[in-house]
Amino acid sequence: MLRKLSLAVLLPLCMLTLYLVLVIGEYLFESDQVRAELAQRQSTLIKQQLFRMQNVVQSAQALQDVERIEQEVSLAALDMGTMVYILVDADSRIRFANHTVWRDSNAMQVIDGYDATRDRAVVQAFLPQILVNLERLTIQAYYPVLPQYGGAVDLIYLEADLAPLVAEASAKLQQRFMRVWGLGGLLLIGFTFILYFLLIRPFQILSEAAKQVGTSSFSTSIPWSSSEVLSLQASLQQVHERLSRAVKQLNDSELRWLFAVEGSRNGIWDWDISTGEVFLSDRWKEMIGYAPDELAGVFQTWEARLHPDDRDIVLDALQEYVSGKSKEFESVHRLRHREGHYVWVLDRGMLVDWDPQGRPTRMIGIHMDVSESAKNHAAINELVDQSVTGRKMLPDVFMARLSQFLTQGNSSGQWGSLLLVEVDRLGLVATLNSHELERLLTQVAARLSSYFTENITVGRLESGDFVLLAKDLAIDASVAARRALALASELRQVIARPFHYGHHHFELSANVGICLLDSIETLDPALVMRRAELATLSAKRPGQAGCAFYHAEMDLRQSRDEQLQQELQTALQQDSMTLMFQPVMNAHSELVSAEVLTRWYRTDGEFIPPAEFVALAEQGGMIAELDFWVANRVCQFIQTSHAQGWSLPTLTLNISAFSFGQADFVDALIALVKEHGIAPHQLGIELNEAALLMQPQFVAERVSKLVDAGIGIVLDHFGSGSSALSCLANQPLVAVKLDMSCIDSLAAMPQRVKALIVSAQQFNLHVVAKGVESPQHYQAFVEFGCDGYQGYLFSRALNQADFIQLVCPRPLLRSV
Repeated sequence: MLRKLSLAVLLPLCMLTLYLVLVIGEYLFESDQVRAELAQRQSTLIKQQLFRMQNVVQSAQALQDVERIEQEVSLAALDMGTMVYILVDADSRIRFANHTVWRDSNAMQVIDGYDATRDRAVVQAFLPQILVNLERLTIQAYYPVLPQYGGAVDLIYLEADLAPLVAEASAKLQQRFMRVWGLGGLLLIGFTFILYFLLIRPFQILSEAAKQVGTSSFSTSIPWSSSEVLSLQASLQQVHERLSRAVKQLNDSELRWLFAVEGSRNGIWDWDISTGEVFLSDRWKEMIGYAPDELAGVFQTWEARLHPDDRDIVLDALQEYVSGKSKEFESVHRLRHREGHYVWVLDRGMLVDWDPQGRPTRMIGIHMDVSESAKNHAAINELVDQSVTGRKMLPDVFMARLSQFLTQGNSSGQWGSLLLVEVDRLGLVATLNSHELERLLTQVAARLSSYFTENITVGRLESGDFVLLAKDLAIDASVAARRALALASELRQVIARPFHYGHHHFELSANVGICLLDSIETLDPALVMRRAELATLSAKRPGQAGCAFYHAEMDLRQSRDEQLQQELQTALQQDSMTLMFQPVMNAHSELVSAEVLTRWYRTDGEFIPPAEFVALAEQGGMIAELDFWVANRVCQFIQTSHAQGWSLPTLTLNISAFSFGQADFVDALIALVKEHGIAPHQLGIELNEAALLMQPQFVAERVSKLVDAGIGIVLDHFGSGSSALSCLANQPLVAVKLDMSCIDSLAAMPQRVKALIVSAQQFNLHVVAKGVESPQHYQAFVEFGCDGYQGYLFSRALNQADFIQLVCPRPLLRSV
């Protein structure tokens, strides 16, 4: 009830109630105070009178002047309005009194308020007592007298009435409060009227105006009021203006959205998960041959039209997304057309609403026709229709368009570009079978073809990579290059969005090579493709961020790279490469392990840096062969050392992520270890994060085999900027090696280095500092708590003979 009261009623009522409570409280307080003051004043007067009477009685008794005592008693009783005034002896017998009938009677029998016990206590202590009883409005006084002879008076007892005085004072108090109440009431009424016009009425006006915010009838007219109310009025006016603009923008956005949906020719669906109702747009129905007024708006309408081969996969992907197991729902599947054939669509949806318990209640998505796309009709048909075992080549329609663009040019004189997209499929081959891999690449192609504009043609190569022809980028070459680079970055972001296939979730990465195309220059399509391939190889190199342009020096570099790859293959076959050993020491300068390094000198003596020949091995597909060659040589060295009686520390090999991703590399490595009889923990491998962040099932299987074989795993380049704690938490590592960049961070950001070390030690992992070349480096890493140290301060990389001498000093060798 109170919640519905108007402020105009509630506020005055509260003020009146508060005023009455304050006034009544003040009156009661002052009334009690008046009574207390009257009692105190009368007590003082009585005490003075009794003190005088005490002296009179004592002197009169000494002279035996009874008449004087009687006169004094009579006068005292009359002056103070006393109710009872008596003088008693030791037996409580009344000797003198203001009432003659009481004389010679026992005080206890004739006087109600008299207390013989208190009488004796006062006489014995010879201390007077004056008692105030505010309930009876009386004062009782016991005043002792020194008796002069037996039977003489020894106590004066007095009982006075306060009622007349209290009544008189209360009357005066009431009169005063009536005047105060009346004046206060008038002021309260006046204040209430002022409050009503200054506050309540403006609030009523604003309340009514608030109901009309955003409408044409909104109006606030407050001629004058407090600054706060006027500020609220201005704020409400601003809200009205913003809401009006927002409503207009919302209407405009709705119109634009409708235009965008119709313009994109994509189907829209809106699924109420709790009821099963589904809104299907006209375009959605048109895709599968139905009119706008056909098809029921229920979930079964979509479910029943799924291709039998796609049904389980699509429904599983949808269920995983709705249940929160996957981050997004995206699927390429087939829907049955009204005429009986199937249409390929890219279906993408997103949850937009949840109930209070956190359960999803609404999902909105789009359908895109990727089999009948106007811009890539033939290319996508070629992509989708080809079987796993069938022919895979660049679609003829794409080659025709590329050749036409290169030979005929562009009448507008604008530059174009060819972008070769190489999807990183490391680990996919081991996780998916050939059919599943093909379906995944089909999803990639569908996403690309549905994402880009009519100005871009998408095709797919025999190797499974994708190629895009972008036309009409710009007339100026530098502008065209910037737009091509932006397109390449966008390509990598589109591919990086998670893919879901069955129970697998993939986060792919890609490298993009860019070849700019001048409309004036006539080039052979095969040459353009070759240039794009060279740019893609360059995009894989560190510092390229996955994108690179073709330039003429790549041809020269490619010639040298091809020659070096041939020589590297020969060096592996002839065992002409060299192994080096980099010692790892502990804080006591004791050798605990060694990292095996590979060095390559060409026949002419030129030294090829490891980073260069490893990159060449990866590009030429020889990296697994190189890593296995190193492992074989190290196993032979361990076996020979054991036969000679030399006790070697743990030797660790650098294994490329590409080798680790090969289907049979780990099995072959374990077989090699068993063949040479290598003891557990005698051999270890060093992997970077890329190898450990591939598909979990794929990594777990290989890591488990290595651990079972006694091969320890070390995470290399920890702290390079991309290391994730998931590698430390989820993998059975034995140690981590800090990245060389930590040396530079010692001076600039020592707290970063310390945080890396502490994070690894939280998982009970040994931490090895690399690149320790000065005592200052060593001291800093010691303070941070590193367990091992590797660098030129302790030893350079040693050849086999020098390493044996370090492990087994020469006197021991002579004895052997």
